[in-house]
Amino acid sequence: MRHIPNILSSFRILLIPFFIVQMLRGEMVWAAGLLALSGATDFLDGFLARRFGWISNLGKVLDPIADKLTQIAVCVLFAMVLAGWFWAFLGFLVFKELMMLALGLYLLGKDVKIEGAYRFGKVTTFSFYAIMILIALFPAMPSPATYALLGAVCVLALITGLRYIPAFRAYRAQLKEARK
Repeated sequence: MRHIPNILSSFRILLIPFFIVQMLRGEMVWAAGLLALSGATDFLDGFLARRFGWISNLGKVLDPIADKLTQIAVCVLFAMVLAGWFWAFLGFLVFKELMMLALGLYLLGKDVKIEGAYRFGKVTTFSFYAIMILIALFPAMPSPATYALLGAVCVLALITGLRYIPAFRAYRAQLKEARK
């Protein structure tokens, strides 16, 4: 039973090629359904891991990999199929993720816990899934509405990334105190 979260994360990774095929075929409803299934299993694996203490080192790596691979596939496929500002959106998210990864790894290496980013990150992830599903279901949505939705995801992603800064500043302050 304790392996269920890891199985769900692996399942999310296995869903990616099916999502890609549906997007390339223009089967947006199927693509949206697969994305909804992926999002549901993302939240279920996290809930089960926390609720029952089924957290594992493999899960700590597998879950974020499944998240990022899914998000990249979604952004790239939407950029290819729907065009518009999706390339800028993808670039923004990739930049934000790389910055968060670099800062997160730095703080992890210094054994600093990042407070407050976790819950807001879940809100951002849920919003990403919900908005991408909405765009997939309504690909002919007027451009201003699509851009507003993408802007909302970008703002949430930016806020999530900025939540790392207080932990970084606190660590730097501790470091300066220790050197005195």
